[in-house]
Amino acid sequence: MAVMTTETMRETIDLGLQATAHRRLNVGSGQHPLLYWTNVDQAADALADVRYTLPPIQAETSSLDEIYAGHFLEHLTPEDAGLFLDECERCLVADGRLGIVVPDTREVMKRYVRGDLDRVEFPYGVWRPVADLDEVCRLFLYSTVQETPHRWSYDKVTLTRLVEQHGFVVTGEIDRWKDPRIPVGAWYQVGVDARKVRT
Repeated sequence: MAVMTTETMRETIDLGLQATAHRRLNVGSGQHPLLYWTNVDQAADALADVRYTLPPIQAETSSLDEIYAGHFLEHLTPEDAGLFLDECERCLVADGRLGIVVPDTREVMKRYVRGDLDRVEFPYGVWRPVADLDEVCRLFLYSTVQETPHRWSYDKVTLTRLVEQHGFVVTGEIDRWKDPRIPVGAWYQVGVDARKVRT
């Protein structure tokens, strides 16, 4: 009987994950694509497998097992965010997984009001104080430091409510520090994992 080595098992797992990457969608990948996912972004300089503007999602109904959108939803109007979540619900299989991460406006504003000494680096090498409202607006509320500005703000309560209004059950909070889908762990973000309600 042949014994499978750790390296052989890892290669088998990698091949299996790569073979099913088309069933996992990373929306708004930017400069942070996920391994073993199909990375989607509209920007020409994004590290994406495919480029198009969402919504809608270019996928068949009930064809995806998982969708992740990190720091994407806040760039949409509330109406377009609802359309995007409806598209997620359409494209996911029954009990499919959805993960959404956004800036945590409640935490940002708490730190601003307290006058905390926190600083956020963006872009690389530029440190912005959270105690300065102009910087909070530039970074979070309007995000004028990015190519596409923010169109809406969320906290855990409003993000949960929105996701649940569009056919999902929230199963937990995403670890803002350690979740492997998040490129940079940080205090200023919040996210939820959810599952599509079986139909």
